[in-house]
Amino acid sequence: MTASSKHPVEIPPAVPEGATLSPLDATGKRSWAMQRWHVENVVQFPNELELYDDLPRLFEEHVLVGHAPTRPLLRDDDAVITLGSCFADELRNFLDAAGFSSESFWVPSGLNNTFALADFVSWCVNGRVSARAYRYERLADGEIGEWTPEAERQEYERHFREAGCFVFTLGLAEVWEDRETQGVFWRGVPQAIFDASRHVFRLSTVAENEENIAGLVRLIREVNDTAPIVFTLSPVPLRATFREVSCVSADAVSKSVLRVAIDSVMQRQLPGVYYWPSFELVKGAGPVLDYRAYNDPDARHVNRYLVYTIVNAFVRAFYGEDAAARFAAEIKTAGRQERPPHRTRALIRETQRMASRIRRRALRHARRRRQTQV
Repeated sequence: MTASSKHPVEIPPAVPEGATLSPLDATGKRSWAMQRWHVENVVQFPNELELYDDLPRLFEEHVLVGHAPTRPLLRDDDAVITLGSCFADELRNFLDAAGFSSESFWVPSGLNNTFALADFVSWCVNGRVSARAYRYERLADGEIGEWTPEAERQEYERHFREAGCFVFTLGLAEVWEDRETQGVFWRGVPQAIFDASRHVFRLSTVAENEENIAGLVRLIREVNDTAPIVFTLSPVPLRATFREVSCVSADAVSKSVLRVAIDSVMQRQLPGVYYWPSFELVKGAGPVLDYRAYNDPDARHVNRYLVYTIVNAFVRAFYGEDAAARFAAEIKTAGRQERPPHRTRALIRETQRMASRIRRRALRHARRRRQTQV
């Protein structure tokens, strides 16, 4: 009741006198409903540290829940078209090494934002180009130039029409835009054409990215109405940002925009469209692992064993157990199999770090004691 109320109203307590609220995982004697939170069908976070000792099992039992297809959808000889950043490249390379991808074709590098992906796919499918995308990329010789196709458009369309699966990895929500035309650059703005009065750096919105992602699905369904379409989010952080905040903060926001946009599309429950949670495995499990989740070759790129775990799980989910066994055998023969980092060495490093922290605390304590005595 507020002081200004003319007619006092007695508000009953949320919990009757003498009652207590039980925790989510309460194991005590059940009584009446007001003593417990509603927990039916709840999915809990994998809280036990021991779960993180078996990364493939953690991924399949606690991260993939609700994302993997209910049955295998692909054959060994199905062509998989991969576009976007890191996971797309990694999947393509692993499938090729194992002899799974029946054919491949060249696609532009650095299609990391949804505007670039939508523009390229639109051209491949129907020859139309987006008025919002400027096609500059770094060419094979290291120079920056405007992208030109290496084959006739009909050849690209044929690949899309015959593909067995599409995998898109999204990486960036930050984009450069032409203020006059609202065109968005595939990557950055070449220094030779940069105009500070015309070119603006901005964070694209959830709504924009959601529409671009949904548009990718619509475009592919124009020529291929059966192939599964898989979206992933790159766990590789931004290299840099032009925003006036730290790159670490900018990366968190950029990835969040894309993840919400993907989830919004997934909520539409479009037939044959999936999300593959490689981002969640690296970002969620990474801090708990007893080895570095990022270390190859620097603090931005994912540990090779995590990459192998993600790709291996993808093969098992989309190709089946028998195909996964063949995949593992071929990868081993090719010398590409990755083993989990040696736990003993990781524990030794952690022990050394802990000993170092103890020594530093002891030194600080000793200094404070000497200062007190003086």
